[in-house]
Amino acid sequence: MDRNDVTWRGYWSAAVTPFTSTGAVDEQALRDVVTQSVGQGVHGICVNGSTGEWFSQTLSERRRVAEVVVEAVGGQTPTVVGVTATRVSDAVDLAKHAAQIGADSVIAAPPPLARPTYRELESYYSEIFDATDLPAWLYNFPQDNGHAISVDELVRLSAIPTVVAVKQSAPGIEELIATIEAVGSTLRVFGNMLSRLGAALIRSGFGGDGHFGSGMLLGAQMPAFFEATWKGDVAGAEEIAARYARLMDRIAGARPDGYNWAFGGMQSTLKAAMNVLGESGGYPRQPKLPVDDPQDLAQIREILREAGLLRAAASAGHSAS
Repeated sequence: MDRNDVTWRGYWSAAVTPFTSTGAVDEQALRDVVTQSVGQGVHGICVNGSTGEWFSQTLSERRRVAEVVVEAVGGQTPTVVGVTATRVSDAVDLAKHAAQIGADSVIAAPPPLARPTYRELESYYSEIFDATDLPAWLYNFPQDNGHAISVDELVRLSAIPTVVAVKQSAPGIEELIATIEAVGSTLRVFGNMLSRLGAALIRSGFGGDGHFGSGMLLGAQMPAFFEATWKGDVAGAEEIAARYARLMDRIAGARPDGYNWAFGGMQSTLKAAMNVLGESGGYPRQPKLPVDDPQDLAQIREILREAGLLRAAASAGHSAS
C-alpha cells in the first residue's frame, strides 16, 4: 500500500470523548459531537486520539467509544481509530477490533514512556499494523508522548506494507516541510496545514494533504478552508486561515510546553469552549481537570464572541452536562 491506495485529504477532526461529571463516557454526547462534525462537512474523524483522552480510558471503554463513533459516522466520512498503547498486545487488540467494527484505518504514536530505539519502534509498528489489513497512519507527536520520530525514521517506517499516511505534529513548520519533501510522494502527509503557508504549499504542488485538528471550533469553515484551496479561491482560504490563527493565538496561547492551552489542558479547554457554544463537550476525566474558574470561562466566552462564534448577547455560559 501507499498514498495512492487512499483518497484522504482535507480537514480531519480529532474528536473529544465527552465524559459526565461523574466520569462516565457520555455516549449520547459523543454521538452528538460526531453527527455535528459530519454535518459540517468534515473530511475525516479520528476517535481515541490525544484529543479523545485515550490515556484515561480502559481498553473496554476504548473499544466501546470506537464502536459508537464508527456507528454514528455510518460511512459518511472516513474514520481512523487511535490504537496507541505502551503494551504492544493492547495496541494489536485495539487494531483488530477497529477492523472488526468497520473503521477505515488505524493510527498509532510511539509507545508512551518506553523511549524505544529505532529497532524497537519498527518492531512495535510492524506488529500492530501487520495485525490487520487496514491502511495505517504513523503519528509523530513528541510533545505529547515524549518520543520524537525523526524524518529519517519516518522514511524507514514507511516501508511497513500497510502504512499510507503520517500525522506530523512535531512543533514548528520545518519538520512538516521536511516530512512532505521526504515521504510526500509515498505517504499522505497531514500536519499544521490550515494556514496561509499550508494553502500555498498545496497550491504550488509542493505537497501536504490535510490537517488533523482538535475538534471543530470553527465548524464548517475548517473543511471549507481546504475546499477553497482546492478550487483556487485564495482569498476565501486565506480569510479562514487568518480567522483560525487569531482564534488559536487567543485560546491556545503561547503553549510554552508545546501542548497545553492557555486556560488549562488542551482537552479541557476545548471542551469548555464547546460547552460555552452549546455543544456537547462534556467533562474531561482525571488526570485532566475541567476549566471551571469563572474568570477563565468568561475569557473563553469573550474569545469566542470576538471570533464571531458567540453572539454578544449570549447568556453567561453553558455548563457541561
